Amino acid sequence: MPYKDKEKQKEYHNSEKGKEVKQKYQQSEKGKETRQKYRQTEEGKKSERIADWKRMGVKSDDYNELYEYYINCWECENCGVELVEGIYYNNKRVLDHCHKTGKFRNVLCSYCNLLRGE
Repeated sequence: MPYKDKEKQKEYHNSEKGKEVKQKYQQSEKGKETRQKYRQTEEGKKSERIADWKRMGVKSDDYNELYEYYINCWECENCGVELVEGIYYNNKRVLDHCHKTGKFRNVLCSYCNLLRGE
């Protein structure tokens, strides 16, 4: 980093040169390896999950609070089934939200989420 001053750092990161350097690093083997290791940490998993929610259009005043609620919910708020982590299970934990407004509604199992539709 060429600057120690936080304002100058921010300016640099937002400049074309800063964006170019960041993109080049992210595409390098070292950058990919660093990102992969980070995603395995609790902080990385949380960051990735919140970024996914934002991409899906979920709106929240406090994503950290929403994440804590989501991660500590182990029962579907609709049918009461025990929730699991994973990709292919009917009782996988999902964040239900209104697709028009982005407002969070419930933590559901994937089955109940599919039945609810939009």
